[in-house]
Amino acid sequence: MSTSMKFSALALAVVLALAAMTAEASGPVARVMDIEGTIEFSRDGERWQSVTRAKYLFPGQQVRSGRDSRARVINQASGEIRELGESTTIVVEDGDLQVVAGRNFGVEQQSRGGFWQAMRNKFATTQRYTTVRRSVRSADDQPQVDTARNISVGGSWPDLVWSNAGPEYAYRLTVGEETFDIAPASTSEMIRFKLPEMEAGEYAYKLEVMLDGEAVYRPRRESTLTWLDDEQAAEVKAGLEAMKNDPVRNDPFMIADFYEEQGLLVAALDTYRDFFRDHPDENDMRPFLIKAYHDLRLLDLREKEAITYNTIDMMGSAP
Repeated sequence: MSTSMKFSALALAVVLALAAMTAEASGPVARVMDIEGTIEFSRDGERWQSVTRAKYLFPGQQVRSGRDSRARVINQASGEIRELGESTTIVVEDGDLQVVAGRNFGVEQQSRGGFWQAMRNKFATTQRYTTVRRSVRSADDQPQVDTARNISVGGSWPDLVWSNAGPEYAYRLTVGEETFDIAPASTSEMIRFKLPEMEAGEYAYKLEVMLDGEAVYRPRRESTLTWLDDEQAAEVKAGLEAMKNDPVRNDPFMIADFYEEQGLLVAALDTYRDFFRDHPDENDMRPFLIKAYHDLRLLDLREKEAITYNTIDMMGSAP
């Protein structure tokens, strides 16, 4: 490697490290919602883009309203909801919201401050998964596919997922006394399998990688799967319905967090993936998706999202 190439690699590593440290020191401070009219967002106060849906705000970011426009802004630390009226600009500073221009920024009501703080704290924990860790695997290495150590399924959420070892490999999934043989997939990075209806309860489960009918990889220990009973599934559905009817909590990140609290890790992952498929520019919140991949042991996908997160953060905009 030439001296210039070594310098470039070192410079990139330093930049990525600094970006990760900066993100770790902060987190979402507020959320803009209930948008009417013209609301715009800026990272630096110079370049502005239209906001048409709920958006989380981080330190240094600004929001402004046009004439005959309004929105509500929730401070995640205090839980305070404030009305952003027309022709007003606010900035996130020192964990609070400050008026830069205009005067229409009044207090409307109190929200659940503790809930918002929990979201902010969770963001801090996601940062440990954003570091890029490239692994080198030789052609002679046996495929290794891990699964979530503890996971819940059942009712409307019967799916399990795992990394694809390669198009030539099949899988044998054992849940309790039941065994399921899964045929090889193509080049899909993630395998999805829908479990048939099972008795409610806790099961040991494991996933083996198969080649020509022989197991070429077995996990060192079994994981734990819980199939929800009817009452538990009904409680989850009721909780989701309550969130969707609450204008404050009807948010994909809060819904995904709720799924995670129930152990429904695949449902949480699907919620994050749907959001970033539709809104790839929301890079600040990508660590939640990265952690979801980690929790499900989808390490190649976690690595890919970590690279995307750090690259966009360094460049300042989505590709």
